[in-house]
Amino acid sequence: MRYTSEYKQQARAKLVAAAGQHAKQHGFASSGMADLAAAAGVTTGSVYKHFSGKSELLMAVLSAELRRTADLYGAVDAAEPAQATRALAGYLSLGHVRQAGAGCPLPSLTPEIGRADAVVKQAFENGVQSIHNKVQALAADADSAWVLIAQNVGAVMLARAMQSEDLQRELLRAVRRAGEQLISAAPHPSCSAPAHASRHRPAQQS
Repeated sequence: MRYTSEYKQQARAKLVAAAGQHAKQHGFASSGMADLAAAAGVTTGSVYKHFSGKSELLMAVLSAELRRTADLYGAVDAAEPAQATRALAGYLSLGHVRQAGAGCPLPSLTPEIGRADAVVKQAFENGVQSIHNKVQALAADADSAWVLIAQNVGAVMLARAMQSEDLQRELLRAVRRAGEQLISAAPHPSCSAPAHASRHRPAQQS
């Protein structure tokens, strides 16, 4: 039976999404191809119909996951500071800490990318730069955008390594307040158009 190119693209996208969710929750390096295939409900042989190997699959996962995070930030209306504040609260939430598989790839996959080869690092860098471009629209300048990204990602990573929920909350609250100060310091142009985004909810992604 021959499959259409559209069907193949849909199957590939489903595989990448499932592999990304599994990798964020369980780690990519520690997951075998059989694990990643099972997460998508397919056989290992089916994975190799789309990807030559694990490295190529990782590239596809990174591209899709980082693009999704960039799109989520891009959906926040820079003319509505309250939206940026809600996005910040969504990212720095216990829900995001607890549901790594449904959240942003940066807290989950960054440590693994640091040990990857140059090609993977470049793909990661390109994706992070795209996220930075979107966040910069919500911050005062490029430096503030980098600070927001770094402190948010770092806070989620630290919170996931903590046992005490009280300490997790304290950390997330402190970083959220620091982020709100950065956002409030940014010049936000007035906008008469209706807001087109409501809340950044990494824990409910994809």
